[in-house]
Amino acid sequence: MIKQCVKIILFFLLSGGFILSCASQEDTVYLNNKINAIQRQTKNDRVELETTIENLKESLAASENKSLELERKLREDQESMRLSLTRILTDMEEIKEVVQNLTGTVEENRHLIKSALEVDITKEDSKLFQIKELLRKVEDLQSRLLNIESRSGSGVSPGKKEAGLKKQATPDKKQKETGSTGKKAQTESDIYNEMLGHYKSGSYKRALEGFKEFITLYPKSSLADNAAFWIGECYKGLESYEEAILAYQKVIDEYPKGNKVPAAILQQAVSFEKINDNTTAKLLLKKLIKNFPNSKEAEIASQKLK
Repeated sequence: MIKQCVKIILFFLLSGGFILSCASQEDTVYLNNKINAIQRQTKNDRVELETTIENLKESLAASENKSLELERKLREDQESMRLSLTRILTDMEEIKEVVQNLTGTVEENRHLIKSALEVDITKEDSKLFQIKELLRKVEDLQSRLLNIESRSGSGVSPGKKEAGLKKQATPDKKQKETGSTGKKAQTESDIYNEMLGHYKSGSYKRALEGFKEFITLYPKSSLADNAAFWIGECYKGLESYEEAILAYQKVIDEYPKGNKVPAAILQQAVSFEKINDNTTAKLLLKKLIKNFPNSKEAEIASQKLK
């Protein structure tokens, strides 16, 4: 009986040990599998981490290379800009020198054009002045001859002397015109030519007053428009360019069919240039070319616009 109990106990003990042994083996396998799975995951994570680190290194290297390239390009751009700026400054100096030379040339041409213009404008008036002056001298000589003849009457026969006295006592029409002094009264042409002579000699104020008086005395004269034009020229000679512009405008407005209108427009443009209003000056030059295309003044205007 005791032996049987012992056997039964041993059986149970052995059975329990076997069961425990089986359970421990399954846990060990499970744990090993778990550990292997963790190791594999860790290995994969390490490989992925290493790959990520490598990619980061490559990106960092690429960024550094790009930064170096940008820095190099920036330096090149700065150097290029510096060279360009140097060239621009050099070109500006050359342009400045060219402009100065051109300015001198333009100023010289302006004086030449002004001189040529004044010659062209005064050419007709100069010829007229010369003709009138010759006529005046002839008339003066005739008057002197008459006076000499009348004075020499005392050296002839009594009959001739008496005739001479009668002639002096009853002066003819010619003597009435010359007056008791024998000096011929000035005509409008004489006054005009005298004022023109003052202008040519540089007596602008005297000529200005004379031309104004001429227009007052002879407003319907054929020389009135010329006198009005020379008023503008006198103002210009005195460097009173605003007054000159107004005087030229009076020629244009009051004598639109006169021969001085083209010259008045041209000189008006010149006067605007003098007061640094080049825009208005160019407009007037274009107007002159359009309205008087075949005139000498239009030719001069074309040259000034080039």
